[in-house]
Amino acid sequence: MLLAHGCKGALSFLKNQPNANGKAGVIGMCSGGRHTFLAACQLDGIDAAVDCWGGGVVAPKEKLTPAQPVAPIDYAEKLSCPLLGIFGNEDFSPTPDDVNVMEETLKKYGKDFTFYRYDGAGHGFWYYHNQMYRQEQAMDSLEKVFAFFEKHLK
Repeated sequence: MLLAHGCKGALSFLKNQPNANGKAGVIGMCSGGRHTFLAACQLDGIDAAVDCWGGGVVAPKEKLTPAQPVAPIDYAEKLSCPLLGIFGNEDFSPTPDDVNVMEETLKKYGKDFTFYRYDGAGHGFWYYHNQMYRQEQAMDSLEKVFAFFEKHLK
């Protein structure tokens, strides 16, 4: 819940800026993608969310801990804004099966979401400074992110 309180403060700050249009989006990569999913499910006032290969959204019971007693996917019913997901089909966290579970769960609750999955890409394929970078997949997915935010935040 600490995450939600920190995001709530940042969200309030952003929306109260003199040049703000009253809308705000969140985006995160890796654990930031998981945090984005959690924020979009726990906070009111987020208008669009982008989860880029957020690992750990789907977590089996044996991986839950006192620090993370609930899998983020268990909050999916409370998702309050459109969600865009960007995933590599060669990723290890989330795996393609994890992304399948996310899709099934979001469909079950009738949520507004779109997922893009990229062949030839694994975890962190936007990270241009290392071997994980995949230019074609990165550029295509970045265009989709910009269009998504344009649609929901303008």
